[in-house]
Amino acid sequence: MDHDQIVGGERWFRWIGAAGIAVLLAGLALPLTDGDTAFYATVARGALKSGEWVALYTPGGQVFDKPPLTIWLLGLSMAAFGSAEWALRLWHIVLALATVFVTYRLARLTLSVRQSLAAALVLLTSGQFFYQSLVPQQDIPLTLFLAMAMYWYLRWEQAADTRAAVLTGISCALAVLSKGLIGMVLPVLIVVVHLALDRPTWPRSWPRHTAAAVLAFFIVAAPWFVVAGLRQGRAFVDTFFLSGALGIGRFFHPALSSPSATPAWTGMLAYLIFLPLGMLPWTGWLWPGLRDGWQARAGGPSVLRFCTVWLLTVLAFLTLSPGDKVIRYLLPAIPAAAVLIGHTTDGDRWSKLASRVSIAIGGLLSAALVWLSRQSLPADAAAYLPLVLAFLLPLTAGLIGGALLLFRNQRSQALVFISTLTLIAYGMLTAATVKQWDRISPWRPISRVINQIDAPRVLIMGERSPFAEFYVEHPVEFVDREGLIERWRAESVVAVIPVDALASLAGGPVPVIVGQAPGRLLIIRNF
Repeated sequence: MDHDQIVGGERWFRWIGAAGIAVLLAGLALPLTDGDTAFYATVARGALKSGEWVALYTPGGQVFDKPPLTIWLLGLSMAAFGSAEWALRLWHIVLALATVFVTYRLARLTLSVRQSLAAALVLLTSGQFFYQSLVPQQDIPLTLFLAMAMYWYLRWEQAADTRAAVLTGISCALAVLSKGLIGMVLPVLIVVVHLALDRPTWPRSWPRHTAAAVLAFFIVAAPWFVVAGLRQGRAFVDTFFLSGALGIGRFFHPALSSPSATPAWTGMLAYLIFLPLGMLPWTGWLWPGLRDGWQARAGGPSVLRFCTVWLLTVLAFLTLSPGDKVIRYLLPAIPAAAVLIGHTTDGDRWSKLASRVSIAIGGLLSAALVWLSRQSLPADAAAYLPLVLAFLLPLTAGLIGGALLLFRNQRSQALVFISTLTLIAYGMLTAATVKQWDRISPWRPISRVINQIDAPRVLIMGERSPFAEFYVEHPVEFVDREGLIERWRAESVVAVIPVDALASLAGGPVPVIVGQAPGRLLIIRNF
């Protein structure tokens, strides 16, 4: 490849990367689409009101089962900008973009500028990373700080720099403050496997540097755990260290949450499916990237080999753990996969294989689109159809068109085409979600009505909804049919009920219907 082609490729990658950042920022307009985000925002709002930022509790009064970093960031955003959805999402997008930058720097330890830009672009446009960047939770912060830890570890291994050792420890501490013990388990496990397989030569100063890294880790991570543990006692210790939601026991007993729990034999296969799915549209280069990375040790330990060990270690850990099989748990491995794919896409060796995989996936998506067009869907499912079509049509076109360009040995054009169509797919999905979401989820329309009423209490018939707790500004209580009838007759309330439950209120105050919402829900009051 001549110099002009290299420079031209870099320029295209920069422009597409800028477009990807713009599309990601456009996601600030999205409503909250994940119940966990609404739940975390409610916890942060409670901390903001109470002024208690160390001992965190859920709205129900239990110990909050996540470390504090994401709640602190949510709280700071809400203090600065209020409770608008974009404010809850802004800090998270910033961390996602920081992860893209760290991935670029990680790639630059061994790859050219062009290949490193490709790695950053692969990460930014991969399906799981892009989606998760718009859903404020703990997984993007964990991924960022794990990637930072691995970057600084490699810097230390190459140069024996005390600063790199300290920054490795600090990065691990921030990962722990993001999602618990897993933020320490994963980086240690990755390095241990790397040492066992690759046997790198550590500098003579490694005991002193290791001590500095460990000291930095405890200085950053320990204070919150000590203070919160003293305040919350046994419940805190069980939650974060023993058998609770984030304790070490989580990784050694069956899945905690249904319906994401799966039988053991299917769980062994889950992440072998999730990883290719999460790397779309770059799945065609995933196996070649792993193969090249595994074989990269010929001249001694290498960054590509390390990234392969990183990815496979996370994959094996999650597969062997009997806990929940959730696709977002793979996110900490995605930067490593992006570096491997960024390297592999820079040559023609694997273009034919990648094109076959891409056209096969494109064909499956095309068949799915034809099948959907012929279905008579229930009303609840039909509400999602505009979102599915807005996303799958350009993504499918990108995969098939990119594969055809690869068949014609136009690799650079194929990469540009796939990236561009993928970003169009994300942009169209974002626009469709903004337009359609209030027809799918009832809680924003419901809250607009209820928040205009001077209501002493709001009763919601049905299971607990974090969306309701976040969006409704009045005290919310979730009740069954009997509880609704009892409270309806005893005090002044606003209630959200299914249409079919209206008849059960006969004999009490006459219901005044003040609004309706998707899902055949009514908003009523008795005063």
